[in-house]
Amino acid sequence: MQKTINTTWENWLGADDWNVFATLNFGSLQLLEGNKIDTSAKVWRSCLSTVDRALYGATRKAQPRFNRVVFKHYGEDGKNPHIHILAKAPINTDEFCIALNAIWATKFGPTANPISNSITPLITAKGATGYSQHEEFQNDTGTFDERLSYINLGDPHFVR
Repeated sequence: MQKTINTTWENWLGADDWNVFATLNFGSLQLLEGNKIDTSAKVWRSCLSTVDRALYGATRKAQPRFNRVVFKHYGEDGKNPHIHILAKAPINTDEFCIALNAIWATKFGPTANPISNSITPLITAKGATGYSQHEEFQNDTGTFDERLSYINLGDPHFVR
């Protein structure tokens, strides 16, 4: 069953031309106030929204977003919240990686420094998808995060 699910994910994600794989970690979980799961999700949403606004500008209605698929993990002990992102950079891939790392590492207090994150051009979608799935069966809901993911099937958004 697990192999079938992983193969399905690999086939679905392999159909697109992702070019960035990122892992966003926290450096100090003590700085996450209250429920660490809820707080970490808010920080991730805020970070990705900041990147979207930097790329596309702020809008009052439907905020354009960069294409991404996000998998939320908590580590073997369930106490290490982090996410893995497959993304399609709407600008030069290296510049996108630098911008995402800079925003994640400097704008939010509890985030890990750049050396503790992995935000790089994608080597293989199959490898990244497989790695993103390694915690898929550790919880009842899986690891795919639909609130953090975004896929635009229409015309590309205009990058400012």
